[in-house]
Amino acid sequence: MTAADRPLQLISTEEQEQIRQTIEMFEVITQANPQDVQTLEILKEAYERIGQQKDAVSVSRRLADTYMELGQYSSALLEYEGILQVEPDNAEIITALGEVEARLLTSQQDGDESMNGMGIDLDFRAVVQDTGSLIATKKTQATERSILGGIGNLDSEAITARLAGADDGQDALIRFLTKHRLVTDDVLLQSLSIVRRKNKERTAASPAASLIDEIVTRGAVDQEQLICGILDRSKFAYIPLENYDVDRQIVKMLPDVLTLGRLIVPFDILSRTMMIAVANPFDAAGKEAVQQLLDYNVQWHLASPASILKVLADTYNRH
Repeated sequence: MTAADRPLQLISTEEQEQIRQTIEMFEVITQANPQDVQTLEILKEAYERIGQQKDAVSVSRRLADTYMELGQYSSALLEYEGILQVEPDNAEIITALGEVEARLLTSQQDGDESMNGMGIDLDFRAVVQDTGSLIATKKTQATERSILGGIGNLDSEAITARLAGADDGQDALIRFLTKHRLVTDDVLLQSLSIVRRKNKERTAASPAASLIDEIVTRGAVDQEQLICGILDRSKFAYIPLENYDVDRQIVKMLPDVLTLGRLIVPFDILSRTMMIAVANPFDAAGKEAVQQLLDYNVQWHLASPASILKVLADTYNRH
């Protein structure tokens, strides 16, 4: 049972502080990505878990309004109805509920609901240019083309074997950086060559080398500038992992082949959603492996390679 599943009175002071820390981080994320409904859902539940009902209702209102803007009227309806259970005399919500019911009726008459007319599966919740979704669930996993091959969940040993020959996402990252002119071609090629050599020579007990880290090390671009450039040109969520108190037991929920081998680090769990930091958000095979191993919805976050390496060092006591 996770902290989010327990009654408030059974949550320790330490756990409450962790949830408050999560809230602070995710409030920042929603300011940068106000239509990130998955993050809003997590925020709402986090506020509920520590008994801040007023804040939970406020986030629920933001969620409802966002769902309306996205044309997801069924989801908006549920949020407005939930608010009315707490505030039954709220005239604004009553009016909004009437509006969403009318739009829902119209959309049902016209056919399936749309998501801003883009025809995107609502289970994805958010779209990332060039890469797919920020949110991976069991439903989306089942409908996507498998990169690793095979159907259904795999155990850790099978994942390790299949990842051995799978693409590591470096080429996709190179294409993205080249397309958006974030790094010069000569620096990219030199950095990629060095990273691939280091990763070929690394032992299973040591962390993988990061392309972003190598580019920064070569002095071609400042780390903050490079990460901001990636974020500005995509819809990736960012997590300042260096400010997060990560539970090493959560990190160890994934095997070393993913944490050390792919720099993929789980850092928090709220209800059925696991938040995971990645050094390379284009590592599609690594992401698929995570989803096949975990019985959680997953929310992906880009983090600086240095902060991920620090978490791994703390987790495996390697300094």
